[in-house]
Amino acid sequence: MWKILSSSEIFKHPRLTLIEDIVLLPDGTKTDYLKFKYTANAASVIAKGDDGKILIGREYSHPVGEWLYQFCGGEVPLGEEIKIGANRELMEEAKLRAGKLELLGNYLVNNRRSQSKMYVFLATELEEKFLEGDKEEDIELFWKSEDEIDAMIRNGEIANCHFLASWTMYKLRIK
Repeated sequence: MWKILSSSEIFKHPRLTLIEDIVLLPDGTKTDYLKFKYTANAASVIAKGDDGKILIGREYSHPVGEWLYQFCGGEVPLGEEIKIGANRELMEEAKLRAGKLELLGNYLVNNRRSQSKMYVFLATELEEKFLEGDKEEDIELFWKSEDEIDAMIRNGEIANCHFLASWTMYKLRIK
């Protein structure tokens, strides 16, 4: 088991706080380890219309300089109920509210640097409902069939790991 000898905040920004731990490894080696301060989890929302089509978005991702496909979703601060946060993200990004949200599962977002989890939901019984979103979000929305999404994945058009993990959960749980 690792033993934390000391922990200090070395960088703070409204969207990210970096913590440096000095740890003692099981073999007696002392080392520095960087991690993100745990302040939020996240939600990925697979919205399914009455016709069976799935809502996907396409948004510019500044770090990679590309437009990437994604499901609606985003950060859910600690203290906000994850289901409420998932519906909030859906309203901000797609102007839709889910009458029914089913949790499909969760996974660790970046287990080497954080304990944050991504919670994956299936949203149905959709109705129009708007909440103001983040200023830097510019999202194009598309309704696609499951076969169209599978083809986009096969063709390499979808490279977002959160999309792929969420889609896998959806395909394995929903038949």
